[in-house]
Amino acid sequence: MTAVLTGAVFLAAMLAVVAGLGLFIVGVRLLRLVRERRRARLTAPLRILLIELTCEDEAEETAAARQLAGLDRRRWAALEPMASALLGKVTGRARTALVGVFERHGAVEQARARLRRHGSVGRARAAELLGSLGHREAAPALIPLLHSRDPDLRATAARALGRLGDAGAVPALLDCLSGRRRVPPPVVTEALVGLGPGAEGAIAAGLRHSDALARAVAVEALAATGSPAQTDALAAVLTGDPSPEVRVRAARALGTIGAPGGLEPLLDAVDPARPTVLRAAASEALGSMGAVGTAPRLRALLADPAHRVAAAAAAALDRLGSAGHQELEVAARGGDGPRAAAHAVAVLAEAALPAAQSASDTAGTAW
Repeated sequence: MTAVLTGAVFLAAMLAVVAGLGLFIVGVRLLRLVRERRRARLTAPLRILLIELTCEDEAEETAAARQLAGLDRRRWAALEPMASALLGKVTGRARTALVGVFERHGAVEQARARLRRHGSVGRARAAELLGSLGHREAAPALIPLLHSRDPDLRATAARALGRLGDAGAVPALLDCLSGRRRVPPPVVTEALVGLGPGAEGAIAAGLRHSDALARAVAVEALAATGSPAQTDALAAVLTGDPSPEVRVRAARALGTIGAPGGLEPLLDAVDPARPTVLRAAASEALGSMGAVGTAPRLRALLADPAHRVAAAAAAALDRLGSAGHQELEVAARGGDGPRAAAHAVAVLAEAALPAAQSASDTAGTAW
C-alpha cells in the first residue's frame, strides 16, 4: 500500500512539473509575442523615415536623417535592428547618412564596449555592427576575436574585418587559418576579397607565408579580385612554391585573371616533367585564358599518356572556340594517334549536342 501511495505521489509530482514547464514555455512565448507587437507598434510610424533616407531627394534624405538621429533611446532601440539590416543594402549618400545616424546614437562606442564584455553572442553582434558601419578604427579590437574559443565569433570577426577595408588586417586573417582555433578558409577568402583593391599588395605578400594553406588562400583571394597587377607574383608561385596544391591553385588563378604575363609560365607548367595534376590544371587554365595561339600545343597534349592531362587539353580546346575546334577536328581524323582521336571525337560530339537539340526544337516548332 505504501509503495502504491509513493508511486502515486511521484506521478503527481511529475505531472505537476510537466504542467509547470508547459506553462513556463507558453508564458515565454506570450512575452516574446507581446514584445514583438510592441516593437512593431513603435517602429511602424518610423519605417517611413528609413525609406525616405534612401530617396534620391537630398532634402528629404537630410530631414529623415535628422529625425532618426533625434529619436529617444526607446524608439531607436526598437528601430535599430531594421536600420542595421538596411546598412548592407544601401550605398553612396544614403549609406553615409545612415552611418551618421548610428554614430549620433553612440552605436560605435557601445559596440566597441561590448567587444570587451563576456558573452560571445553579444560580442558577435557588436563585431558585425562595426563591420557593417565600416568603422576602420575597430580593426585592432576585432583581430583578437579571430582566436576566440567560439567558432561563430571567430568567423563573424573575420567577416567584419573584411568589411573595414583595412589592409593591415591581412596578416592576422592569414594567420588565423592555422592553429588550434581556426577560421574556415572560405570565410577568410571572402574577408580578404572584401578588403578591396587597397589590400592586394598585402595579400600578395601573403604568398610568402610559411603555412601552405595561408598561401593557397592568398592565391584564391587574388584570383577572385581578378587584378592583372599580381600576375607576376602568381607566376612566381606557379614555378617555385614547394606545395603542389598551391602551385595548382596558382595555375587556375592565372587562367582566371587571363593576363598575358601568365601565358609562358602556364605553357612551361604543361611540360611532361611536371606533376600530372599541375599539367592538367595548367591545361585548363590555358583554355580559360582564351589564348588561341596555344591551340597547337594543347592539341599535342591530346595524345598524352596521362588521361587527366589529355582530357583537360580537349576541354581547353573546346573553350577556345573555332580555333580550338579546328585542332580537335584535325586530331579526330586520327593523324595524332587513337588516343588523341578518341578525346577529340568525344569533345566534338558533346559540343554538337546543343546544336542538334536546337535544330530539333526549331523543326518541332515549325511543324
